[in-house]
Parts: sequence; structure tokens; C-alpha cells
Amino acid sequence: MSDHFHELQPKPKNNIIPFPILASEPKTKRANDKPLPPTPIYDELIGEAAKLNKLSKYRCDFDYTVYRDLELRYKQSPIRGGIVKSNPIKLVNSHATCQQCLYAFEIDTYGRGCTHNCTYCYAKAELTVHGYWNNPIPVPVDLNEIRKIFYTVFETKKASKWREIMERKIPLRVGCMSDSFMWMDTKYKVTQEFLKLLNFYQYPYTIITHSDLIGRDDYIALLRKDLCSVQFSIPSTNDGLNKLLEPGAPSAKRRLVAAKKLSQAGFWTAVRINPMFPIYPDGYFTNPNFKWDGAVPKLEYSSFEMVDEVADSSCKSIIAGFGRFSAFAMNNMTRATGMDLRQFFNKAEVYKSRRDYHFSETEIRYYYEELKRRCNKRDLDFTVCYIGNGEDQFWKHQDLWSNKTDCCNIKGKVRSFETDSREISFEQRLKFSTKKTATPIDPDRLHVPLDTRENIKPLNSLSQLSKGDSSIHSEPPL
Repeated sequence: MSDHFHELQPKPKNNIIPFPILASEPKTKRANDKPLPPTPIYDELIGEAAKLNKLSKYRCDFDYTVYRDLELRYKQSPIRGGIVKSNPIKLVNSHATCQQCLYAFEIDTYGRGCTHNCTYCYAKAELTVHGYWNNPIPVPVDLNEIRKIFYTVFETKKASKWREIMERKIPLRVGCMSDSFMWMDTKYKVTQEFLKLLNFYQYPYTIITHSDLIGRDDYIALLRKDLCSVQFSIPSTNDGLNKLLEPGAPSAKRRLVAAKKLSQAGFWTAVRINPMFPIYPDGYFTNPNFKWDGAVPKLEYSSFEMVDEVADSSCKSIIAGFGRFSAFAMNNMTRATGMDLRQFFNKAEVYKSRRDYHFSETEIRYYYEELKRRCNKRDLDFTVCYIGNGEDQFWKHQDLWSNKTDCCNIKGKVRSFETDSREISFEQRLKFSTKKTATPIDPDRLHVPLDTRENIKPLNSLSQLSKGDSSIHSEPPL
């Protein structure tokens, strides 16, 4: 990479990793300019866009030259996989880890990486193995592909594999394998255009982001209170450790400021303490036989005190989801912090998979109950995300949900949220899966209503157990 390229890069500021500046060519060609090299990818995209502009009622004024700039910039050193990411929309709830997920209809506006570069990210683990993660940068999706899907479903009678799902207005989850609100979007504007598209077709969506960009005025102006919910992923408010574990993400303080701004503007916002990290080694709070040689290690990352910080931000809901971490993530986190996080997990006793580290279910329950107790004290809704920890946890912790019909606590808060991806038959889910032989984990409960009493069977209160047994540790009371 040339010295001139490095000179173009801004210095890191406000805990943001600078994104490579692309040399944009002027839209009009001066007499002394040399002809541009061929850009076949851009030419095809702009041609398809012109056809869509003639066919669709949606008026698109997107500047497609961002794709041309990428193609020119990486002409000599091609991006692995190309300058455009295809297949932006997915339905993933045939997978064994998320068959009960209400919001498994997903979309990314960028792919093959993320500038936040979180050390614990499961997408980073998957894509790094195949050489795609940030190699060298995340790329925008093919915006035309998204436009074609919406146009076909809502403006024509043509066949589309997405028709049945989208006509039922199954909400989209925005942000899955990447963050759609990375600050690079201020240059590329693909997410901005997508929000306009959702508004035009009146399509419901929930946003999951590590970024505060969505709190900027021009992005807020693109959101509709009746269509969207915003979930800020904040596993910790310890910004010292955040700089190490989420090196490219805005600080938690900035995310909470953005959350407050959106909440006060009338949008339904939540904070996801997800992944939630252990505070002490597994069994510290719930195992009467817990023993440790020497001082018990404490991880000053996720905390119960976060509840107060979220409440002070005007958010009305917390979604907790205990982390399960791959060996790849463990190695990344250990290198970043200099602390071996493996000591907090008892893999010999909690063995759910060969590669991943899980916490025991009794200890997880203690964390959730303590968060719930504090949420009640601050008049916050509380709910639990089970993804990654086994389907049994979807049912075991349902008694803790503030909204018994929705584990993300959106229904009844955002007017357009009337359906969910849990309603989609398993046969239809398989149409979008590469594993056509997948089967339901629990066929009898795959579609049962969530608000019936027989499905909500509270476990014994582990928090109360800890207070009645001096051999079990407890955090200082509020």
C-alpha cells in the first residue's frame, strides 16, 4: 500500500477505526482528464438501476458511483469475493440454534466484515476461517437486488421466493453478520437508501446496532415510529475494556446518548446486554460447593449496575442474552485484554459443544433474575434472548419476559409489528436453507402460542436461594 494512501487516512478519533478513504472520481470529466479504466461491475449495476427506475413506483435517487469508486480503487488488488455483496436477505430459523427466534428474517446492507471488529463476534469467527473478514474492507450489498425483491413482491404478480413471507409483513431484522450503521455509511449511504425503501413499502423492521450513527439527525429523519424498533447492543459500559474488545465501535457512552435521543423522540428503543459476560467464575453465585484457590477473579465488564445506566438513558427495555464463545473468540479476547477468560467457564461440566464455551444454566438464571429485579426497581421492561444457549432456555426463562408474546418486546410497542418469523412453517424455512434435511428440535412446540399459561412455568428463584444460603455468594444489595 502506498505512502500516499496512508497520508490520506484520518487519525483515530472518538474510539472509531478510520475507514479507508476512496479516491472518488468527479462526476463530470474535464478535457485534460484521462479516460477511466473499464468498470464492468458498475456498468451492469447502473444499467439494472435504470431499468428499475422505469418499472418501479419507488423513486430512487441513490448515487451508484460509490460502486464505481470501489471498483477503481481495488482494480489492481481485488477484494476477496468482489466489491459487491450478494444475497443480502436471509431466513435462518431452520438452524438448530434459532428455530424459535421471532426475528430470524434478516438483512445486511454491508457484508464480509465490519469496522467495529468485535473480538467476540461469531460472524468474524466464521468469515475469518474462509478469508473473507475485512479482506480488506466490508463491502456494500447489491442495492439493486434488494430493490428487485421489493418491487417484484409489492408491485407485480411475478413469482418470488420471498412473496409469502413479505406479503405477511414478517419484520426484517437489520444487522446480522455486519452492522448496517457503521460510520462508513455516511459515505456509501446504502443503509440510508434502504431505510427510504422500507418507508415506501411500509415494511416493519428492527435494527440491531453497536453504533451511535442512527442517533444522528439525518438518520432519525429516515425512521418511522410505526415501522421500526431500535436495539443498541451494549454488553458493557466499561469503555476501557470496550476499546480492547470492540476496538472499532463507538463508546458505550455514545451509544447511550444516541439511545436517549431516539427514546425521547418517541422511538421504541432497547439495550441488548448481549453477549452478556460472566462477572465471576461459573458457580460463584449458585454453587454451595464453589471453591477457588486464592483470590476469586472478577471480570469488570458486564455488570448488574448497567441497569441504572440504561434507565438513565430513557430506554424502556433491556434484553439480556448470556454469551457463548467460540475458541476463536476466546483467543481473540485473551490477546486483546491480557486476561484468560477461559477461567470463568467450567467446560468440563458445561459441555454443549466441542468448540464453544457456555455457562451453566443455574448460574445464567441467577444473572437474569438479578437483572430482572433491578429492572423492576427502575420501571424497565426485561426480556431474555436465548440464541446460542439451546432451545430449552427459550422456554425456561419465558416467565421473566415482560411481554410474554415477544422475547424482543416489540409487539404492542410498534404498531406494524403484528407477525413474526416463528409463524413460518418449517417446510417453508427449509426452502431458504442449505441444510434441506434439518428437522424441528421440538415439533410439538414449534408454533404454539407464547402467551398461554402452560408455556410459562417459572423456575425456582435462584436469587432467593442465594440469600437463604450463606455458602453461596451474592452481590451487595442495591
